[in-house]
Amino acid sequence: MRYSATLRVLGSSAINGISGWFRLYIAFIIAGKVPDLALCLGFSFVVYAVYTLDRALKSKEDEVNRPETNDSDKNTILFIVSIFLVTAISILFIKKVSPLAALIPFAIGFLYTKGLKIGSFSIKFKQGLGIKNIVVSFTWAFTILAFIYNYTGNYLLSFFIFIFFFFKSFINTVLFDCKDISGDSLAGLTTIPVYFGEKRTGIILQLLNSSSHLFLTASVLSGLVEFDTIILFYSWIAGSAYISLYANSRKTIFRSIIVHGEWTHMLAFRNLAIQLSRSVFHNS
Repeated sequence: MRYSATLRVLGSSAINGISGWFRLYIAFIIAGKVPDLALCLGFSFVVYAVYTLDRALKSKEDEVNRPETNDSDKNTILFIVSIFLVTAISILFIKKVSPLAALIPFAIGFLYTKGLKIGSFSIKFKQGLGIKNIVVSFTWAFTILAFIYNYTGNYLLSFFIFIFFFFKSFINTVLFDCKDISGDSLAGLTTIPVYFGEKRTGIILQLLNSSSHLFLTASVLSGLVEFDTIILFYSWIAGSAYISLYANSRKTIFRSIIVHGEWTHMLAFRNLAIQLSRSVFHNS
């Protein structure tokens, strides 16, 4: 039983890690650079390590939301997490990127799960309406910029890349809060879905998705910044679709595959669109 629970914890973050690889790959494309595959691998390792750490250091709501992992071997999981983190840091050293790009999200991940208490002062990022969503979104948007910092010199473009990944991450974290409504309610956490309910949460997310993409589209059309329009278009449409599907507490494996896997089919759609456009241009 313990062996099985440990494997469940280690395997539960695999999709997150794979998603991380494609996220950084797309960030390179948006920045107009050839993707560095080693850095993409390093980023995926950081993502995997942070999310696996969160599952290993279970909080009260996790015991309700993921009871099948309660008997996992924490020491084994932490050892595996350490290997992934050290490997990611080694890649950053080789690529001359600050190791803080890996250590900062790892530290924030620990504070997110366990919190910090010094005397009468305490802080835990999972507390407060929308606080954890903002923290997670800021962390990953900032980390993506830190990984590709040496490949960009355009601060305005960096700002728009940050905006893009911040709102995508914010929406996705709220969607996953939707499936944890019961556990979060029992733990006394006032998440956005718990506070607003499923229907209003869906409306809020659709507004955020449309407004952020309208802002980016207007910036591109005005010539303020160059941004991959295929990615922007697909992100907008796909975001609207999976918000409609998953802004609810329904339990389904497809939520993780579709939401975390968005970056994979986004890249596939972009490649297909480019191939079709080249084919049409060649035939004409």
